[in-house]
Amino acid sequence: MQWFFLFLLLFIALILESTITTMPLVLIILFCAIIVFRKSGVFVLSFFSGLILDSVTLQTLGKSSIFFLIFLTAALLYGRKFEVQSIPFVFLFSFLGSTMYLWYFGYQYIFIEGIVSAGIAVGLFLCTRYIVNMFDLKP
Repeated sequence: MQWFFLFLLLFIALILESTITTMPLVLIILFCAIIVFRKSGVFVLSFFSGLILDSVTLQTLGKSSIFFLIFLTAALLYGRKFEVQSIPFVFLFSFLGSTMYLWYFGYQYIFIEGIVSAGIAVGLFLCTRYIVNMFDLKP
């Protein structure tokens, strides 16, 4: 059930990020998934979603995938030193990841979109944690 939930969120994020917005919604969803679920399958999913995102947005294939993998690995490495399932960690790390992503891919309004992305990440984190506890989808 948790994989279906994750696939649905990623599909919606891929559509929104490739058509309407420039915010890194796929990155936010993958970050929240790795924090809440802590499964290695998220890495495989991040690689393929990055390839799909690159092909849809007509970028060099693999740029997003490599960025997603490096960012998620860094999040898990810091997870050994900090409490990762807290709102300050999610806000700060998603802000840093979003601003680095937007800077690397050459978007404008990096700081504002980083703050909005971090707010979305915190909201998604709280909703995902609530749904996981409500439907007993513990990892």
